[in-house]
Amino acid sequence: MIDRRAVAAILVAAAVALPRGAVRGWPVICPFRRVTALPCPACGLTRSWQAAAHVRLGDSLGFHPLGAATLVGAVATALDEGDGRPLFAERRGLRVVAVGLWLGAWLWSLRRTALARA
Repeated sequence: MIDRRAVAAILVAAAVALPRGAVRGWPVICPFRRVTALPCPACGLTRSWQAAAHVRLGDSLGFHPLGAATLVGAVATALDEGDGRPLFAERRGLRVVAVGLWLGAWLWSLRRTALARA
């Protein structure tokens, strides 16, 4: 079984290690975006994490509104010394709020894309 703490630590380390602007100009690898030309719910997270890891919060929010928050969650997961259950496993209300925020961020991104095309 894959250790979620190790995965979180590797992803956070990659965000910190990537130099500023390294992910700009990378090709689009998102299958949803390649097929529909619309952003998926996670589009921009790599750039957002990289910006947040380098304390460029304005850039981070511009790439994905939840990027900095998810990076903080990944850091918390990587540092978790708990009983092996996910940090938020028993907090149903928190999960509902998180899903609502995620869907709201996606709708915001879709609207921003539509306005940019108009």
